[in-house]
Amino acid sequence: MISIRTSLSLIFLLAVTNSRAETISDITQAVTINSYSNFHTGLFVADGNSRGFTDGASPRVPAYQHDPARDFIRDTFLALGYDTWLDPFSFNSYLEDGQFYDYQGCNNVIGVKWGSGGTNIYIVGAHYDSVDSGQSGINFLCPGADDNASGVAGMLESARAIQNYTFRDTIIFIAFDAEEKDYRGSKHFVDTHLTDTPGATNSMLFYKPLIKSMVNLDMIAYNDPANGDQIVLGSRKKNLTDSPLSLALEAAVLSYTTLVPFRDGGYNASDHLAFYDAGIAAIHVIEHDLEDYWNSSPPFIENPHYHKATDSIDQAGYISYPYATEVTKSITGYLCEQAGVILPATLIPTVTTNTFEICWSNTPGVAYSLYGTEGLSPSNLWTFLQHMPATNVQTELAVQIDLNTSTQHIFKVISE
Repeated sequence: MISIRTSLSLIFLLAVTNSRAETISDITQAVTINSYSNFHTGLFVADGNSRGFTDGASPRVPAYQHDPARDFIRDTFLALGYDTWLDPFSFNSYLEDGQFYDYQGCNNVIGVKWGSGGTNIYIVGAHYDSVDSGQSGINFLCPGADDNASGVAGMLESARAIQNYTFRDTIIFIAFDAEEKDYRGSKHFVDTHLTDTPGATNSMLFYKPLIKSMVNLDMIAYNDPANGDQIVLGSRKKNLTDSPLSLALEAAVLSYTTLVPFRDGGYNASDHLAFYDAGIAAIHVIEHDLEDYWNSSPPFIENPHYHKATDSIDQAGYISYPYATEVTKSITGYLCEQAGVILPATLIPTVTTNTFEICWSNTPGVAYSLYGTEGLSPSNLWTFLQHMPATNVQTELAVQIDLNTSTQHIFKVISE
């Protein structure tokens, strides 16, 4: 195993307080309505806004608030400390109303949280473009508050909640462009930034067999009073509703939120498709009423503002921030579980006057060592005290220190 060597905590004897070991639930609770809504409103979701493209002759290029939204996402990833880059692309011969058009100036926005020792990769994506008047039946500006600023805001809020934690594996956040143009952004990423050749990888080219899942957030904030507690975990194929990915996401929803997960198939229209077609486990997370938006019988309640000018934050009673925040908590918990968050060691109150206990939740596959020192002056060296071997399950680890025999006054736990 590659040595992680992450210092989890310095523990001072004189600072014993009534505290407890931090858990993944604590991280999911860092996801808040206020923070989510701030990200959402920063994506230009009010009446009269659009994150679409021009509608005239070729080449068609980003228009209105498309690029400011792109820059907002990029700047957010940078501020959170992620390895961030724009992923430019263009595409030709897009058929619309019997004519072919060229699109230029497109950009995915990538934010990478590199793992510490692990080799697996987990991807969360959401498209930031909205429909525009270059598309059939659209003759208005669409703010895309739900489709899909809601998914992008959830992705950004999840990235914020985990920003200060170390993970065993790598997490990639992707804001896709041109989803409304036949999912061109996700197709570009799969075609350009994934490889089947291990030796060809770099900071922008990822080894495809190491990608364990792709979770796509597309429309997660419509407040339907009839079914507002449900969230759909949509597989592309009808017979894949019990895949390991959907079951893991379902477990995260049940563990960290008040929502009711609904596993279903037949979701074959969004950015998860390119990953699924490339052989990667991919799933579509979407609000409760969209089992089969066009053809279900009897029909689910359709989002009445889908691809309309009223897909806006100014539509009273439309966007539910509490609902979207719960969805975001489930994604955050899923990432912590699967990518292996390395939780900090936490000092537990002493049981007697002569004994205190250090306890923390482990990360499967990570070993830990406890060190102690008599003081922080250069002459005081860290002394190895105890090793805790790696396990394959998440559990609580604890070390008791006998103050009658210990000469150390300061302790630290290091993951390995």
